[in-house]
Amino acid sequence: MTIVLRSLVVRSDGTMLVDGVELSLAPGSRTALVGASGAGKSLTCAALAGTLPAGLETSGSLTVEADGAGASAGSRTASGQGGGGEEGVNLLGLPAAQRPRNGRIALVSQDHSTALHPLIPVGRQIALAARAGGCRPGQGRRRAEEMLRAVGLEAALGERVPGRLSGGQRQRAALALALAARPSVLIADEPTTALDVLARAEILDLLTRLTSADAAGGSDGTDSAQSVQGTPDGPALLLITHDLPAAAICDNVVVLHDGAVIERGPTAQVLAHPEHPVTVAMCEAAAGETIDGALAAAVGAAA
Repeated sequence: MTIVLRSLVVRSDGTMLVDGVELSLAPGSRTALVGASGAGKSLTCAALAGTLPAGLETSGSLTVEADGAGASAGSRTASGQGGGGEEGVNLLGLPAAQRPRNGRIALVSQDHSTALHPLIPVGRQIALAARAGGCRPGQGRRRAEEMLRAVGLEAALGERVPGRLSGGQRQRAALALALAARPSVLIADEPTTALDVLARAEILDLLTRLTSADAAGGSDGTDSAQSVQGTPDGPALLLITHDLPAAAICDNVVVLHDGAVIERGPTAQVLAHPEHPVTVAMCEAAAGETIDGALAAAVGAAA
């Protein structure tokens, strides 16, 4: 099933913060949402995840649709009513806990430490998330071990509280926690911020494998996407970033400026031949790194 966002508008006291953003997120797809600070990226992903701060006005629709039904998102508009999704319900504004299982969207924030309870072993936290996602009683521990291996951690680390893990291990544990409930969409909010080159490449490679239909085998010899999703297709990835080379892992890119979409299309095409002046300026600012540098680094790290 495809998650389709149409005509998202977010206002604060009459001020437009997000204006008409549209996205179509199919299983196994990877989309980069790029823009400078203040462009509206975080508000868009908060609306998707159901975590917008109180007091903001929103309109638009977020629906679950049969695969391919949302392909025209970006050309069609919608009112605040549901857009014909399978559930017939507009999920926009609904807290994550009230959304149907096939409409769940997981968010991994920039500060990964906030996702983990400091006093509970990470394996237990992941097991609880798996139960919330429909895992059968008695299977939560096994699911937690699978998820830890899928993100490149030893299952034994699940016995530790977050404070006994390194920063990189906590980041991976937070990713395992987000994926444990088998969400339809994984939002990674600036996952490469403050990382060195090697760590950045490792995270990009991990996100690619966990959200790819033809993912390479996981650390335990199983297919990473199947371990995460239980099907040949992993969840859709929405990568929130201002790091253009990092966006190279995605099939498509959507560029935001002042809360509105100014350019969108296949990533290679947009980054190699930007049309909007803002996109041109962003690409020029990133000229110190090749656009495919992130991919090359990720492949080297995985070898």
